[in-house]
Amino acid sequence: MDYADLREAVYNHLCTNVPAVSNRVFWSYTAPKNTERPYLVMYFTGELPSINTYCGVWMQFDVLCFGEEANILSLDPIADLVVSSLHKTDITTPLGRTIRPEYNRDSRVDYWDEDSRSNVIRLKFWIPTDLW
Repeated sequence: MDYADLREAVYNHLCTNVPAVSNRVFWSYTAPKNTERPYLVMYFTGELPSINTYCGVWMQFDVLCFGEEANILSLDPIADLVVSSLHKTDITTPLGRTIRPEYNRDSRVDYWDEDSRSNVIRLKFWIPTDLW
């Protein structure tokens, strides 16, 4: 399993298919303090032992949508676009593999990030990564 290949594929896809953020997509904890909003942060949150089987291994990743301090309503269309651009969409990785992320329903969570003074919407996705 090549996590760098998976990570790069999702990153490139978000940069290309969510024009409201274009080049403001970051890996976990790498967004500069005063980044123009809205922006996205993507990170892996681990393998999913509860659904891993002899048929394959699933990896979960999150996309955080960071928006204006006082206006979470402006962030909803960006979160919607992230879901529609990734959910059950074939994405080719730099190494030529095809992955198909799935949005994990009931995972959309709003919260406040004090460090960036931003409203945030968290979205969870699954990727089948390897077959046994």
